[in-house]
Amino acid sequence: MTAIYKMEKNPPKKDSGKKVVLHPRIVPWDTVSTDKLIEEASSSSTYTGGDLKGAVRLIADLLKEKLRDGYNVNLDGIGYFSVSLQSRPVEDKKELRSESVHFKNVNFRCCARLKRELKSMTLERYKEPKSTDFSPDEKERRLLWYLERHAYITTLAYQGLNGCSQYMARKELKQFVADGILIEDGTRRMCIYAKRPEPVELSDTLMAEPNIEDGE
Repeated sequence: MTAIYKMEKNPPKKDSGKKVVLHPRIVPWDTVSTDKLIEEASSSSTYTGGDLKGAVRLIADLLKEKLRDGYNVNLDGIGYFSVSLQSRPVEDKKELRSESVHFKNVNFRCCARLKRELKSMTLERYKEPKSTDFSPDEKERRLLWYLERHAYITTLAYQGLNGCSQYMARKELKQFVADGILIEDGTRRMCIYAKRPEPVELSDTLMAEPNIEDGE
């Protein structure tokens, strides 16, 4: 499968005197969840989904435990994990007590083998979808049709679905969220939108008071 990229501006710092230049950046097709990876791994191996899910959970727990104990962790074929710390600035180490030092972040450094294997990835420049004149109702119908077949939709997928610019895709998805049709999740760089769950209505049977007979 070909990866898609687009050229984006990376504005220089204010008053730096440097020119605004373009840099290539990946346009993700989607975000692959752990469950999806497990499903694919299970279908191409002799391991069951339950076995793989348990193994992933075990590795995640051990990774957390080792980092908390002050170790660095190397996952073969993936990379190195380590913890960074933070404290208030001081000039003499005697000015700072251990209680004032805190966790800051988890650092990740990709291993050389993974970098080497990714160098052969196939890339293609992103092309803006052709503009369409779908009505708002038709765009909503197409969106709901898509969400019947997928757990969520990304800005890129919406652009292709309804033939609009990235700006309009974001604007329209935000409006669907405001209208209560979608819920927004993900990160600032990679937002995903899912259909808002229907409210659960209890049946008359469940709402009625239970008929409890006195025991003997």
